Amino acid sequence: MITDLNEIENSALNLNKRDKARLADKLLQSIHGKIDPEIEQAWIDEVQKRKESLKSGKATLHSAMDVLNEARKRIQK
Repeated sequence: MITDLNEIENSALNLNKRDKARLADKLLQSIHGKIDPEIEQAWIDEVQKRKESLKSGKATLHSAMDVLNEARKRIQK
């Protein structure tokens, strides 16, 4: 079993994206505890809603730079 933190990090970084996400989820759960299933479902529903808004054209994406520039303009008024 690997016990050296550097070896663990290196092994984890060599995982594919799906396995990295799974490992990250397990590590976060070990710190914060299990996620409330109702809260998790609420977030999944919100993500789906936002995804559909983007697909239908009801919502659009903006770059962080554009958003920050617009916020700065509004603050200066």
